[in-house]
Amino acid sequence: MASPSEIRHHIAAVEQTKKITGAMEMVSSTRMKRVMSHIEQNRRYFDNVQRTMKEILTTSQGITHPYLHDVPEDSHCTFIVISGDKGLCGSYNNNVLHLALDSIQKYTKYSIVTIGNTAVDFFRARSITPDVTLLGIAQDPALSKARMLVRDIMNIYDSGQTDEIRIVYTSYYGATKNKPVIRRLLPIRLDDYTGISDTQAVSEFIYHPSPQEVFDLLVPQYILGILFGVMVQAYASEHFARMNAMHSATTNAQDMLKSLRTKYNMARQSAITNEIAEITGAAEILRKGDR
Repeated sequence: MASPSEIRHHIAAVEQTKKITGAMEMVSSTRMKRVMSHIEQNRRYFDNVQRTMKEILTTSQGITHPYLHDVPEDSHCTFIVISGDKGLCGSYNNNVLHLALDSIQKYTKYSIVTIGNTAVDFFRARSITPDVTLLGIAQDPALSKARMLVRDIMNIYDSGQTDEIRIVYTSYYGATKNKPVIRRLLPIRLDDYTGISDTQAVSEFIYHPSPQEVFDLLVPQYILGILFGVMVQAYASEHFARMNAMHSATTNAQDMLKSLRTKYNMARQSAITNEIAEITGAAEILRKGDR
């Protein structure tokens, strides 16, 4: 059994760890709650954009756009992989990165855009160098940064460098909550709106100046809505995973402290018993010597 002094040092170390994990749990909880309003607001706005685009595609004739086409065979695909900048969040990074790797390996022609430090380290460890590395966005999913990324993505797609763009991220709501998913960003297809409810029945929609021009205006907003939405969802999912991981770590630290304090008391009692036995034995020897 360890000595009481060694157990005291162990208890002090566990108490310090418990303070750190408790603080990290509180920080992640606060950040997750703060971003929840952004998720809901973006979802409502994005649903309205999708509903309008679906209405135009299904009711108006002759709608054309460079982004409305099927993916050719043996296509080049660009993957945008969103992970966290830090660890200590359970299996969050591991799940989304392995899903991305499995999907990428199905393509012979691909490029990778990474958001988050762990994604960069993950691919480089497997001798895959990301084509574009974006740092600082994972911990600050601002709308202004999403706009800049949308501009770059549209330039890549418009220049013909890629035939398809997919996003790999961790969902935060719906049936896929806290699970890694893959979503196609471009090209746009009518089946993307399968789960979108129809607009309220009215006698006639009037789009000014024309349905085509309204659709052209909505396409960049549609892409921005998807990208910003998945960035915010990934941010919330990361902090939700870290909050749970730190809560488990704090609970484990409490259990460990309870066990260590029990061992400390037992060690103290054992040491006191040994001291009493030694004193009693020495006194007995002295009495026998006097006789």
